[in-house]
Amino acid sequence: MCAFIGKAHEFFLVLKKAGFTDELIQEIINSKDNVMAQEMFESLRVEETTTSILSNPFSSCIVPGTISKFVAKDNFVFNISKRAGVKISFIGSGFINWFLEKTEKPFPGSFVWGRKLYKNSFDNRILAELGGHEKAKTTLFELFTMMKRQAKGENGRLLNNGWSNIFYILDINGILRVVNVYWSGNGWGIDAASIKGLGAWPPDFCVFSCVEKIKN
Repeated sequence: MCAFIGKAHEFFLVLKKAGFTDELIQEIINSKDNVMAQEMFESLRVEETTTSILSNPFSSCIVPGTISKFVAKDNFVFNISKRAGVKISFIGSGFINWFLEKTEKPFPGSFVWGRKLYKNSFDNRILAELGGHEKAKTTLFELFTMMKRQAKGENGRLLNNGWSNIFYILDINGILRVVNVYWSGNGWGIDAASIKGLGAWPPDFCVFSCVEKIKN
């Protein structure tokens, strides 16, 4: 029964998004042996999952390599003073628990691209469109390098209007997490969450991924 209710609810949401009225949707759901309704449902689902949710890359960033390790807790530090190297006004518990004790190996350099979301999207859908976990993932060093270039909220590759900049990064245990960075007015806010979270990211938020590592 629970599985049936779940299917019916999913059917309702897909048809609702396609513009059907509540009355017509209910009539379709309640009909017996309605083959046309099933075919309609499947075709709408295919269309929904094949429609792109991300723009073409609208920004690119070259992150130079480094011969030093990157120590997260030495760089992601709360500081909104005028002398701050990077103004950071908030560090969430997710980021503290999963990333603050992380140290990354020397970095070869990379190209990072930014894409905007077209519509409300969950992490699994975003990751699929980016080509999977391996192609989507970035590093703390790449993220912090981009923050340093907009240390006081200047215009640049990262959105600085309060909207989220989304990165997918391996945590201290090697688990891919979503890291959310945003400008709060007096500094950057940063937090992290599970990619299996229940919330969807709204349109116009920006997703960053590493396109290519620079070869020495």
